[in-house]
Amino acid sequence: MKIISYFLIILLQIFSVNFAMSNTLEEKSSALIKEAKSTNKIAIKLKNEWRDVRKLIKKASKAHADKDYKKSINFAEQALNQAKMSIEQHNKQKGNYRFLDD
Repeated sequence: MKIISYFLIILLQIFSVNFAMSNTLEEKSSALIKEAKSTNKIAIKLKNEWRDVRKLIKKASKAHADKDYKKSINFAEQALNQAKMSIEQHNKQKGNYRFLDD
């Protein structure tokens, strides 16, 4: 689990650098959507994906395609936040017994 945590930290730092280097709203939107997708993939691998993350990513992608970048950024930030929280929840509760996983 420590390896996954270290991998997550490195991955988030790489995406944070890419996000900071983005100049336009379109680039920021695209970077946030990619980061939300990759963070959610980690949550899926941990079997702790939250219910609305995929829906928010889909809404962000649609808004990005419609060139409504502010709306896209808003949805992507929400999705990213929820994906990060799901990973954090998994890490806090990983020692507890989960009877539904059997």
